[in-house]
Amino acid sequence: MLKAFKRKVFAFFIAYIGKFLLRAIIATCQLEVRGLERFKKIISLEKCILMLWHNRLTIVSEILFKLDPNTIFAALISKSRDGDPVATLANSYATGKAIRVPHDRRHHALKNVIKTLKTTNEVIIITPDGPRGPRYAVKAGIAVAAKETNASIIPFTWVSSKFWQLKSWDKLLFPKPFSKIIVTFGDPISLAHDTHEENQAILAENLLDIEQKVNESLFDSTDQWPK
Repeated sequence: MLKAFKRKVFAFFIAYIGKFLLRAIIATCQLEVRGLERFKKIISLEKCILMLWHNRLTIVSEILFKLDPNTIFAALISKSRDGDPVATLANSYATGKAIRVPHDRRHHALKNVIKTLKTTNEVIIITPDGPRGPRYAVKAGIAVAAKETNASIIPFTWVSSKFWQLKSWDKLLFPKPFSKIIVTFGDPISLAHDTHEENQAILAENLLDIEQKVNESLFDSTDQWPK
């Protein structure tokens, strides 16, 4: 009981300190947003999955709440010690929600996503390479959920002109103060293939493609890109 309480307090502390610091950093940054109106139109008409790489999770809650404070976003987050602060952060927003799932029970996670998409109007946030990688490798669950529910998959990313990058498995990114941040909502992805492998390849290609285009517009040299 005491151990669980300490874990909850630690997650709360990390989440709210992190939220304060990230909000303060973003307030100093120049924000450019691409594709927002198209995204809002899509989610007003269809079920939707917002797909981003795991290393872009840091500011997504703050950005989405800032840009679209009327939509409920439900993030799929592993039920682990590492996932506790992220889940606490997501739940701290009025329009944020964490769907906690064991990292070793993918079938259970998939069922939760499908149920949420079918029974609510919440936009599901999924990191297809999470929670433990490999980095930039799309797992099959997101394509299965989209096909089962006829949900649109929207690739999402943000890139900062100046950033910190951790030495974690995903190389987690944080924007630096007074940088330029480009936030991009991509075009909805059509999954026309029958096999999971082909659909996974399409999803990875689309998400990497919008990142490349943003990086090319923001940096003079590929040496400056997040690696």
